[in-house]
Amino acid sequence: MMSRLRPVLLVAVLVLAGCIRSNYNLATHRQEHTITSDDKEVAIGRKLAREVVKELPLVADEGMQERVRTIGQRLVAVCDRQELVYEFAVVKHDDVNAFSLPGGYVFVNEGLVKEIETDDELAGVLAHEIAHVAARHSVKRFETGLAAQLAQLAAMAASRGSGGAGGIGMALQSAQLAYARQDELEADRLGARYMKQAGFDPTAMLTFLRRLQDIEHDKLHYMPRGIVRPNYAMSHPYVPDRIRAIKEELFGVADYVDYLNSPN
Repeated sequence: MMSRLRPVLLVAVLVLAGCIRSNYNLATHRQEHTITSDDKEVAIGRKLAREVVKELPLVADEGMQERVRTIGQRLVAVCDRQELVYEFAVVKHDDVNAFSLPGGYVFVNEGLVKEIETDDELAGVLAHEIAHVAARHSVKRFETGLAAQLAQLAAMAASRGSGGAGGIGMALQSAQLAYARQDELEADRLGARYMKQAGFDPTAMLTFLRRLQDIEHDKLHYMPRGIVRPNYAMSHPYVPDRIRAIKEELFGVADYVDYLNSPN
């Protein structure tokens, strides 16, 4: 096992050593190290976007598409990452959801657009997804996943089948989920800021999150017999945590009840 892993680890280390670059992230205000250039990120996003459209056809309603594009571009004009060409599209899916891909590709499900009541609420969803792109969250998760795989391979080589790699894998997965939750909260804070700068009402993020909480209450947050799903097993924070983060961004502090309402 160890002899087979050595070439894999050696190649990976050499690749990482030769490609790491340091950049200051305007969205997060952090100096970050990355192995993925902007051009490579866009190429990855373009490829993934093509796969998305194969699985989820675009909605034929051009008025709906134009509404999303117009609001999206208004937010892009104030975001912290202007060097990308952002693309927005509505896809046929009933779930109340939206997602972003590396390189500036943002998709919104038709079910979410139909649930939205105002342009401000739609702007809140798009601002959150734009914030993920601006902060390079998906790229960082990709690189973190690569690093986790390397660490697990090294653990397997060191343990020689003793079973220790399994525990390390669980710990790495838990850490990645924790990072994902922090990314969601950061995207909420950045999204609220972008909304305000673009002239939208950022409190609409709160309105929509409260409605989303009602929609998703039984589906995401509870396990059989009413047991609350443990936070460490979730890739998204609890909605009360998100509401509190947005209020702190907008007003400097959340309401007293918001701190009491946290499941933690």
